[in-house]
Amino acid sequence: MEKKIKKTFNTNLILSIIFVVIGLFLFIKPDTTISIISYILGGILLASGIYSCYKYFSSDGIVNMFNFELVYGVLLLIAGIFLIFNPNALASFFPIILGIWIIINSVTKFQYALVLKKVKNEDWIYTTIISILTFLWGVVLLYNPFKSALLITQTIGVFIIVYAVLDIIDNIIIRKNIKDILNIFK
Repeated sequence: MEKKIKKTFNTNLILSIIFVVIGLFLFIKPDTTISIISYILGGILLASGIYSCYKYFSSDGIVNMFNFELVYGVLLLIAGIFLIFNPNALASFFPIILGIWIIINSVTKFQYALVLKKVKNEDWIYTTIISILTFLWGVVLLYNPFKSALLITQTIGVFIIVYAVLDIIDNIIIRKNIKDILNIFK
Protein backbone atom coordinates (compact mmCIF):
# COMPACT_ATOMS: atom_id res chain seq x y z
CA MET A 1 0.00 0.00 0.00
CA GLU A 2 2.81 2.37 0.89
CA LYS A 3 4.43 1.69 -2.49
CA LYS A 4 1.18 2.53 -4.31
CA ILE A 5 0.78 5.78 -2.36
CA LYS A 6 4.38 6.80 -3.07
CA LYS A 7 3.79 6.09 -6.77
CA THR A 8 0.74 8.37 -6.65
CA PHE A 9 2.76 11.15 -5.03
CA ASN A 10 5.58 10.69 -7.57
CA THR A 11 3.04 11.03 -10.38
CA ASN A 12 1.62 14.15 -8.74
CA LEU A 13 5.14 15.58 -8.36
CA ILE A 14 5.85 14.99 -12.06
CA LEU A 15 2.53 16.65 -13.00
CA SER A 16 3.43 19.64 -10.81
CA ILE A 17 6.79 19.99 -12.55
CA ILE A 18 5.04 19.80 -15.93
CA PHE A 19 2.65 22.51 -14.70
CA VAL A 20 5.63 24.74 -13.81
CA VAL A 21 6.99 24.34 -17.35
CA ILE A 22 3.57 25.00 -18.92
CA GLY A 23 3.10 27.99 -16.63
CA LEU A 24 6.44 29.44 -17.71
CA PHE A 25 5.56 29.00 -21.37
CA LEU A 26 2.11 30.54 -20.81
CA PHE A 27 3.69 33.53 -19.11
CA ILE A 28 6.51 34.06 -21.62
CA LYS A 29 4.72 33.14 -24.89
CA PRO A 30 0.99 33.06 -24.11
CA ASP A 31 -0.36 33.19 -27.67
CA THR A 32 2.02 30.58 -29.05
CA THR A 33 1.53 28.24 -26.09
CA ILE A 34 -2.27 28.33 -26.30
CA SER A 35 -2.11 27.68 -30.05
CA ILE A 36 0.25 24.72 -29.58
CA ILE A 37 -1.87 23.24 -26.78
CA SER A 38 -4.99 23.77 -28.91
CA TYR A 39 -3.46 22.01 -31.92
CA ILE A 40 -2.25 19.09 -29.81
CA LEU A 41 -5.57 18.74 -28.00
CA GLY A 42 -7.45 19.12 -31.29
CA GLY A 43 -5.33 16.39 -32.84
CA ILE A 44 -5.94 14.06 -29.89
CA LEU A 45 -9.69 14.70 -30.05
CA LEU A 46 -9.68 14.19 -33.81
CA ALA A 47 -7.81 10.88 -33.51
CA SER A 48 -10.13 9.75 -30.70
CA GLY A 49 -13.16 10.66 -32.80
CA ILE A 50 -11.87 8.71 -35.77
CA TYR A 51 -11.16 5.72 -33.52
CA SER A 52 -14.65 5.84 -31.96
CA CYS A 53 -16.27 5.99 -35.39
CA TYR A 54 -14.08 3.11 -36.55
CA LYS A 55 -15.08 1.05 -33.48
CA TYR A 56 -18.73 1.70 -34.21
CA PHE A 57 -18.56 0.69 -37.87
CA SER A 58 -16.33 -2.34 -37.24
CA SER A 59 -18.52 -3.89 -34.55
CA ASP A 60 -19.17 -7.00 -36.70
CA GLY A 61 -22.80 -6.16 -37.36
CA ILE A 62 -23.72 -6.35 -33.68
CA VAL A 63 -26.60 -3.98 -33.08
CA ASN A 64 -26.57 -2.41 -29.65
CA MET A 65 -29.03 0.37 -29.04
CA PHE A 66 -26.89 1.69 -26.19
CA ASN A 67 -23.65 1.84 -28.17
CA PHE A 68 -22.83 5.53 -28.41
CA GLU A 69 -19.45 5.17 -30.13
CA LEU A 70 -20.71 6.94 -33.24
CA VAL A 71 -22.14 9.83 -31.21
CA TYR A 72 -18.90 10.15 -29.20
CA GLY A 73 -16.87 9.87 -32.38
CA VAL A 74 -18.76 12.62 -34.19
CA LEU A 75 -18.67 14.92 -31.14
CA LEU A 76 -14.94 14.34 -30.71
CA LEU A 77 -14.36 14.98 -34.41
CA ILE A 78 -16.27 18.26 -34.22
CA ALA A 79 -14.40 19.35 -31.07
CA GLY A 80 -11.04 18.41 -32.61
CA ILE A 81 -11.73 20.26 -35.85
CA PHE A 82 -13.00 23.27 -33.89
CA LEU A 83 -9.82 23.48 -31.79
CA ILE A 84 -7.54 23.01 -34.79
CA PHE A 85 -9.25 25.76 -36.82
CA ASN A 86 -9.94 28.04 -33.85
CA PRO A 87 -6.96 27.65 -31.49
CA ASN A 88 -7.75 30.82 -29.53
CA ALA A 89 -11.05 29.34 -28.33
CA LEU A 90 -9.09 27.25 -25.86
CA ALA A 91 -8.06 30.44 -24.05
CA SER A 92 -11.66 30.93 -22.91
CA PHE A 93 -12.11 27.38 -21.61
CA PHE A 94 -8.63 26.96 -20.14
CA PRO A 95 -9.20 29.02 -16.94
CA ILE A 96 -12.38 27.07 -16.15
CA ILE A 97 -10.84 23.64 -16.67
CA LEU A 98 -7.70 24.58 -14.77
CA GLY A 99 -9.69 26.19 -11.95
CA ILE A 100 -11.78 23.05 -11.46
CA TRP A 101 -8.62 20.88 -11.51
CA ILE A 102 -6.92 23.04 -8.88
CA ILE A 103 -10.01 23.12 -6.64
CA ILE A 104 -10.38 19.33 -6.72
CA ASN A 105 -6.68 18.86 -5.99
CA SER A 106 -6.72 21.36 -3.13
CA VAL A 107 -9.71 19.66 -1.50
CA THR A 108 -7.82 16.36 -1.73
CA LYS A 109 -4.80 17.98 -0.05
CA PHE A 110 -7.09 19.36 2.65
CA GLN A 111 -8.25 15.80 3.34
CA TYR A 112 -4.60 14.79 3.81
CA ALA A 113 -4.20 17.71 6.21
CA LEU A 114 -7.12 16.46 8.29
CA VAL A 115 -5.54 13.01 8.43
CA LEU A 116 -2.24 14.54 9.55
CA LYS A 117 -4.09 16.50 12.23
CA LYS A 118 -5.78 13.31 13.41
CA VAL A 119 -2.38 11.65 13.95
CA LYS A 120 -1.20 14.80 15.74
CA ASN A 121 1.41 15.67 13.14
CA GLU A 122 2.20 19.39 13.18
CA ASP A 123 2.71 19.52 9.41
CA TRP A 124 -1.06 19.50 9.04
CA ILE A 125 -0.99 23.28 9.47
CA TYR A 126 1.26 23.82 6.42
CA THR A 127 -0.76 21.42 4.31
CA THR A 128 -3.97 23.18 5.36
CA ILE A 129 -2.58 26.62 4.50
CA ILE A 130 -1.30 25.41 1.13
CA SER A 131 -4.58 23.67 0.30
CA ILE A 132 -6.53 26.84 1.17
CA LEU A 133 -4.21 29.00 -0.96
CA THR A 134 -4.47 26.66 -3.94
CA PHE A 135 -8.25 26.48 -3.47
CA LEU A 136 -8.39 30.29 -3.66
CA TRP A 137 -6.23 30.24 -6.82
CA GLY A 138 -8.74 27.83 -8.36
CA VAL A 139 -11.69 30.03 -7.42
CA VAL A 140 -9.98 33.12 -8.87
CA LEU A 141 -9.46 31.23 -12.13
CA LEU A 142 -13.15 30.28 -12.27
CA TYR A 143 -14.29 33.86 -11.72
CA ASN A 144 -11.62 35.50 -13.84
CA PRO A 145 -12.11 39.28 -13.90
CA PHE A 146 -9.64 39.91 -16.74
CA LYS A 147 -10.68 40.92 -20.25
CA SER A 148 -7.71 40.34 -22.53
CA ALA A 149 -7.03 36.75 -23.66
CA LEU A 150 -3.26 37.26 -23.53
CA LEU A 151 -3.43 38.80 -20.06
CA ILE A 152 -5.63 35.92 -18.94
CA THR A 153 -3.14 33.45 -20.39
CA GLN A 154 -0.18 35.11 -18.70
CA THR A 155 -2.08 35.31 -15.41
CA ILE A 156 -2.97 31.64 -15.74
CA GLY A 157 0.73 30.96 -16.32
CA VAL A 158 1.59 32.69 -13.04
CA PHE A 159 -1.25 30.86 -11.24
CA ILE A 160 -0.04 27.53 -12.62
CA ILE A 161 3.51 28.22 -11.45
CA VAL A 162 2.38 29.25 -7.96
CA TYR A 163 -0.02 26.30 -7.74
CA ALA A 164 2.62 23.84 -8.93
CA VAL A 165 5.27 25.13 -6.51
CA LEU A 166 2.80 24.98 -3.60
CA ASP A 167 1.74 21.51 -4.72
CA ILE A 168 5.37 20.34 -4.82
CA ILE A 169 5.91 21.65 -1.28
CA ASP A 170 2.69 19.99 -0.14
CA ASN A 171 3.68 16.69 -1.74
CA ILE A 172 7.02 16.76 0.05
CA ILE A 173 5.29 17.41 3.40
CA ILE A 174 2.71 14.67 2.87
CA ARG A 175 5.26 12.18 1.57
CA LYS A 176 7.45 12.85 4.61
CA ASN A 177 4.50 11.90 6.80
CA ILE A 178 3.22 8.93 4.79
CA LYS A 179 3.80 6.46 7.63
CA ASP A 180 1.57 8.49 9.97
CA ILE A 181 -1.12 8.63 7.30
CA LEU A 182 -0.94 4.88 6.70
CA ASN A 183 -1.14 4.16 10.45
CA ILE A 184 -4.63 5.67 10.53
CA PHE A 185 -5.91 3.10 8.02
CA LYS A 186 -4.44 0.09 9.88
